[in-house]
Amino acid sequence: MEMDENLDVALEIINTLIQNKEISKEKNLSLYQKYVNSSEIGNLTDKIAEKMGFDIYRMDNTLNLCVMLDNKIFGYTNEELKKKIKMINKNEDIYLMYFIILTILTCFYRESGLNSPRSYLNLSELLETIEIKFQSLVKEDIEKTSKENEYNFVDIKNVWERLQDAREDIVLGGKNDKISFVKLVLNFLEEEKLINFNEERQIISITTRFKAIVYFYFENSKENKNKLLEYVYNLGGDENATHQ
Repeated sequence: MEMDENLDVALEIINTLIQNKEISKEKNLSLYQKYVNSSEIGNLTDKIAEKMGFDIYRMDNTLNLCVMLDNKIFGYTNEELKKKIKMINKNEDIYLMYFIILTILTCFYRESGLNSPRSYLNLSELLETIEIKFQSLVKEDIEKTSKENEYNFVDIKNVWERLQDAREDIVLGGKNDKISFVKLVLNFLEEEKLINFNEERQIISITTRFKAIVYFYFENSKENKNKLLEYVYNLGGDENATHQ
């Protein structure tokens, strides 16, 4: 009987995570305590999660769902992303989106400081940092760099340059411009509960789920700090940033 009860609780935790991406001590006290305080329930939940293709990370009194890289059910395919996000029509648009996400990561974290992210980031600084990284990219042999990093920098640079410049007069209601594209990426990340984006104040902050994924992905698996992220760091644009 106890095994059946534990299984019911584990499945309820899994179901809640799938729907909400997280379980917090503040909002889901009963489920959170059962996972944390019962090794049987915790181990059973982790085992089910692993079989379903995701991990559960615990940080700041929150349980966070992280989809494994090869998960075909809970992750997004390129085609699904194209249907979900406006302005994402081709694979190179998706690669540009990933480049922007990596840039956000470099803005919030210094290379040696995964335990101390800054508290917020201005949209204007993010746009400026993306521009700086692309300017740095132009100075290099992009074809060679793309092969070395197994990432098509040539195409994403072309996509970025085809977008209209991020001028002040198109911040609101612009179409097919750089600000609009970046905002689409931010809105997607917010839907995934990875960031909070205050559009009125033009301020971005990262969630506990974002912090948990970064911490466990890079700190617990050193080999995952891949050369692509290192390369994006080294393109510059964040070395003078102060943690806010």
